[in-house]
Amino acid sequence: MESRSLNQIVPTDAAALGSIRAALCGFVLIQILLTNFGDSGRLPTTVMRPTGLMQLFPWRFYDVIITPTGMQTLKAFLVVSFAAAAVGYSTSTATKTAALLFLFYQGILRSFGHFNHDEMPVAYMLIVLAFAPCGDAFAVDSFLRRKRPHPSGIIYGIPILMMRALLAWSYFSSGVIKLRVADLAYFSPDHLPALAILHSLDNLHDTQHRLAFWLPGVRGFTTWILLSIVVWELAFPLAIVFKRARWIILACGVGFHVATIFFMNISFPYHLAAYAVFVDWPRLAIQLERLPFLGQYRRRLSSLSASGLSATESD
Repeated sequence: MESRSLNQIVPTDAAALGSIRAALCGFVLIQILLTNFGDSGRLPTTVMRPTGLMQLFPWRFYDVIITPTGMQTLKAFLVVSFAAAAVGYSTSTATKTAALLFLFYQGILRSFGHFNHDEMPVAYMLIVLAFAPCGDAFAVDSFLRRKRPHPSGIIYGIPILMMRALLAWSYFSSGVIKLRVADLAYFSPDHLPALAILHSLDNLHDTQHRLAFWLPGVRGFTTWILLSIVVWELAFPLAIVFKRARWIILACGVGFHVATIFFMNISFPYHLAAYAVFVDWPRLAIQLERLPFLGQYRRRLSSLSASGLSATESD
């Protein structure tokens, strides 16, 4: 009964959890490959302000790590661990190592004053995957060991539910904080134009966008825009339970994050990548196979394979 009820909310098969593992770890792997770790290694450790557990490491340790060679070594370990986790090779060890190294890397960035909540939902999801049986399907491990998935679907559905709840909490808490800290002043007609222009002129960003300067001309609508954003954030947990509301909420999220790039010069790639936890990838693959052009392509491949096999047998 519990498995049946859970299956109405989230997929409870091993392939769904394995697909999410591959998607998230693959995305983080690409982000790491595109990041220049050597530049971080040239920062002086004297400006570091380690927080939390990062304070447990001695300064001599940071003097070794915060160097071009040390950071490139950290990048190499991150690449190896996330590559193994993405393909599902030695999945249990790889996911735990990847999660630990990713948290350590994020701790280094925040020790230099970089405060950004974009990566945090994915960081927590990596911890969930580290202790979940995400290598039982859609993984090299399952292929090599020919391991059959556990008959109970709860062990696969619960981690997916936890990851969806983590992402929903990220949005919901953001809406609550806006109401708690800024109160009704957050919905002032001047708030959004001023905030967008401030971020667009920020010299810490790579590029500058000019769409923010259009907002003062539409001040009459900015209050309603902010109100709709807060309502959307507070309603995000509905995506966990209601399938029809899920796609509307996720579509609004994609539109919101694309808009912040052009209007506020801020991107949330990790949040967008985390939307993968709301997709039932095996079911999506089955639905795609039913499309006419894909069905014809698959039948064509099957006929070619059969003809090739017949030719080999005749030889």
